Amino acid sequence: MNYMIKGIQALKESVFLGIIIYIVIFVLLYLFKKRRTISWNYMFEGIFCIYCVTLLNLTGIFTLSYSLNGPFNYNLLPFIGSSIVPILLNFALFCPLGFLLPLVFRSCRGNWKKVAIISGLISFLIELLQLFGGRYAEMEDFLINTLGGFSGYIVCTAICERKTNRRKAVVSIVTLCLTLALCLIGIYAVGDNEKQLPDGLSAVENSIAEINVYSEGEERSISIDSYQYRSFASQISNCGGHLLEIQKTSEGEIWNDTDCFIEIIYTADQTIKFENAENFSIERADRLLYNADKNVLYWGEAGYQNCLDYTKMNEEMQAHKEEILKGYEELSTSIRDCFNQ
Repeated sequence: MNYMIKGIQALKESVFLGIIIYIVIFVLLYLFKKRRTISWNYMFEGIFCIYCVTLLNLTGIFTLSYSLNGPFNYNLLPFIGSSIVPILLNFALFCPLGFLLPLVFRSCRGNWKKVAIISGLISFLIELLQLFGGRYAEMEDFLINTLGGFSGYIVCTAICERKTNRRKAVVSIVTLCLTLALCLIGIYAVGDNEKQLPDGLSAVENSIAEINVYSEGEERSISIDSYQYRSFASQISNCGGHLLEIQKTSEGEIWNDTDCFIEIIYTADQTIKFENAENFSIERADRLLYNADKNVLYWGEAGYQNCLDYTKMNEEMQAHKEEILKGYEELSTSIRDCFNQ
C-alpha cells in the first residue's frame, strides 16, 4: 500500500512538469515545420513525457547528491536472496516504457530489439546515476527493468494486432505470460521468501485510536491509509544509521504554531521495535508526535517525556545527510497540503 501511495504521489508531482516539457517540444516542432497538424496520437506523446518525469522522480534522480568520490554501493549478483515484491515493482515501473515507445516513435513499431535496447540503456543510466548518487546500483534492477520494457512492448503489439492477426496476438500474450511465470518461479526459488513480520510502526497499527496533523495552529484528522501517515511510518521505521540518542523533554518545549506535526494516539501503551536498529526501541508509549519541520520524534505515556532528533546521523549517513533531509521535507509539505485542499 505504501508503494502505491508513493507512486500516486510521484505521478501527481510529475504531471505539471511533464505537460510543460511536452508543450515546449510540440512548439519547437511546430516552429521548425516538423509538425503542422493536430492528432489524437499526440496524446500518447504527452503521456510519455509525464511517464518519463514520473520514472525519474520515483528513482530519485532529481534529488540525489552526486559525487565522484564515493562511496559506491553495487551488487552484480542478481536475484540471490532478493525479495519478490521489489522485483515486481521494478518490472511494473518499466512496462509503460515498452508500451508507449511504439505508440510514440514509429521506428520502434515492429522492432522489439530497438525497444529492448532502449529499455536497457535507460535502466543502465538510472543505475549509473544512482551509483554516483549514493544509492545502491543492482544488476537485478537492470535485468528486470529491461524485461519490463520488453513485456510492455509485447502487450502493446498484441493489442494493436488483435484485429488484423488475432491468433498471433493471443500466442504472443500466452508466450509472454508463460515466460514471465517461469522467470518468477526461478527468482522465487533463489530469493529470500521468508515471511516478513511487521516491523516498526506497522507492527502496532491495529492499536491506533486516532491520527492528527497540525499546521499553523490548525488541527485535522487523517486516516491510516493517508500519504502523510504512510510517509511518516516509513520515515520513522528507517532509523538505521541515526544516532538514536534518547533525550528527556517537557510539553512546554514541544508545541508551536509555526511548525507542522503529525500525532498518533494508541489505545494502550506500546513497545515499538525496529529491525534495522536492534539496540533501540520505543517503550511505554501511548502516543507519538513528530515535528516534521525539525525532524524530532516525541513519545510518552499520557504526554510526551522522551524525544529523538532524527537529524543526528552516523558517519556513513553524514555523507548523504543533505539528500536524506531533503527527502524528509516531503512529509512537512504533504501535511501542509492537507490544510490547502
